[in-house]
This record gives sequence, structure tokens and C-alpha cells, in this order.
Amino acid sequence: MRPTYLDADPAPAQVMVGRKPIYYRRHGSGRPLLLLHGWGGSSRYWRGTLAALSANHDVIAPDLPGFGDSPPLDGHANIHRVVDTVVAFADKLGLAQFDLNGHSFSASVAVYVAAHYPDLVRRLVLTSFSTFRNEPERRFVLQVHKVLTLWMALRRPWMADRRMFYRAVSSRLFYRLPADDQILRESFTDFLKMDKRTSLASAGSVGDPEINPALRQIRAPTLIIGSRQDSIMPPGGTPVAAKLVPNSRLVWIERCGHLPMIERPDIYNRMLTEFLD
Repeated sequence: MRPTYLDADPAPAQVMVGRKPIYYRRHGSGRPLLLLHGWGGSSRYWRGTLAALSANHDVIAPDLPGFGDSPPLDGHANIHRVVDTVVAFADKLGLAQFDLNGHSFSASVAVYVAAHYPDLVRRLVLTSFSTFRNEPERRFVLQVHKVLTLWMALRRPWMADRRMFYRAVSSRLFYRLPADDQILRESFTDFLKMDKRTSLASAGSVGDPEINPALRQIRAPTLIIGSRQDSIMPPGGTPVAAKLVPNSRLVWIERCGHLPMIERPDIYNRMLTEFLD
């Protein structure tokens, strides 16, 4: 049987990075592959990828600070502090070099890691990533994520048990909602657990004007995976990112929303495997 979203769910481990624990899932053996979840997510998003790539890769998926089970950073949690945390996390695990895959907000984190620490990243994957061609487009991308942060003021823990709420929020993330409500409830629970201060800081960094210059600095071979029906990261900006990265290739997944690792796992994991191997 092919690996599915729920097939690999190793018990979360933890490692101290500075004074804070980072929780993570780890599965498989071989070349290290670091998976960074997006805004409002956690390492649980990657369980299907953990299962699918574990035969040839040591696959590691952390809960970034303020997401999942990892506590938030002290002070202002801007994107560059998250980058420093990812680098320190890799160092704590003894990873001298690794492949890196960032999704959505964390695709930007992955861009900065690859641009500023080129010796660490062997190959880079940017999933559901978009950038901008001009200032109006940058402001538009920023506004999309500011709308999402409005949910932070409205969310309540009891919403996780109300089907209408988690299906309504999930409808923004998928082209077609999965039949399995467990996936939707888990995703919504991760959203409800997200630290409010962290969510505002990370959403505000989506339109970071430094991202395009950083894209030009990347030297690692890069695969950019876009979804045609992504309503969170506008697909129109995905080819712009591909043109900025010197050694990149853009591939598309059709009939897919913002979470291709969950919605179209067979196609997504095959793309990863072909590129990384």
C-alpha cells in the first residue's frame, strides 16, 4: 500500500535550542531532509512525506517556535529569528548539511537559510511559495495574510469540535476538501494552538521586501512546487520566484490547493523524490 498522511507518526522528540525546547518528528535513514511547516501548521502536516521518503532519507519535521508543541520565542518573533532557530536546531541534531523543504511562510524561512548559510543546504524545495513583481503585488500578498490573522481574534478552543468551523476554514486551503474529517480537525487544532504573537509576526513577514534579493543569492539547486488552485499564495507570483533563483526548476500540481503534501501526496512525494535523489 502507498504511504498516506497518517502512516508515519513517530512520537515527537525534543531538543533544547537556547532556553526553549523544539519538538520534532523524525523518521527514516539516509541523507537528512528538513521539512518546515507553514503558518498555522505543525510537523503533523508532513506525516505522509515522512512515510514516503523515509526509505532513503532521514526526514526531520520540527514544530517551529509558537506552532504545534513548541513554545514561542521570547520577544518579537520575526522571520530572521526563526531562521536562526532553524539553523541552531540543525546544529543541535548534528546536521552538517541537509536538504531543505519549506512550505508557505516557511518557504521564506528556507530561502533565507539557503541564501545566508549556503554551505548548509544541499538542495532546496519551496512549496506553495509566491513572491511579487512590484509594490502593489507585495501589498496584496500582505493583505491576504492579514485577513487570515483576523481569525486569531475570533478563534475559541471549542471550535475544534464544531464541524462547520473547521470545514469552513479548511475550504480556503484545499481545492477539494478531503473526505477524512480527522485531517481537517487536526489542521484546525494546529491553527487554534498557534501562539497569537507568533502568528501576527509571521503573517506580517510574508511581504518582506528583502525576500526577492535573497532569492537571487541562492546557489543550491532549487525545486519550486506550485499549486494551480492555491488561494493563499497567489500562483501568479510563483513563476516570478523561479526566475529570481539562479538554478531553479518550477513544477505545477493541477487541481490542488495550498497543502499539496496532504491533498495530492502521490504526485507531491514523487516530485520530491525525483528531485532529491
